[in-house]
Amino acid sequence: MRLTLIALVALSCWSCGDGFVGELALAGGSRADALRPDGAQDAAPAAPKAASLDPDAEKQRQTVADIRTLGTALFSWLTDQVGAAAAGKRQIQDLDLYPIITADNLESLLVPTYLSAVPKTDGWGHKLEVRLNVDNFLAERVMSIRSPGRDGESSSNIYQIESFDPADYDQDIVWTDGFFVRWPQKSPD
Repeated sequence: MRLTLIALVALSCWSCGDGFVGELALAGGSRADALRPDGAQDAAPAAPKAASLDPDAEKQRQTVADIRTLGTALFSWLTDQVGAAAAGKRQIQDLDLYPIITADNLESLLVPTYLSAVPKTDGWGHKLEVRLNVDNFLAERVMSIRSPGRDGESSSNIYQIESFDPADYDQDIVWTDGFFVRWPQKSPD
């Protein structure tokens, strides 16, 4: 499991020349030249703007966009595979094993590098509960997000890993460590 998480971290980091920032951080090293002055990781090179009528510039821009989209899809697929393996090992998820993080602390971690704004409420306007183990990223349980559903009341902190009827809007929706623990089952078409 630890090797898988290290691989996920390495895959999720942007390449910075001769190594990944994530690999260096896990090895205990540091590279000032791999980070921007504001502490954020360097982004992938941007393709030139298609301001000119140069067909090659547009093809290059489209290629960078397609590779970025495909890379995101591949990383999402990998996360689902790891999550499915973890779900097979655990049949019950206990949210009490995840430390709660405040909205302010979460924003300081994610904004603006990863998100422009952190969603704070679900579709019904109820507060999303986020838990994050910032002290041990390689722990078995690292992160969770929970919506209490339409009724605004969390039903439990211990969940059987399973879907529910999508018409039951009062059900909690729970995501942990890359996969859904409680989710509305897609209705058959």
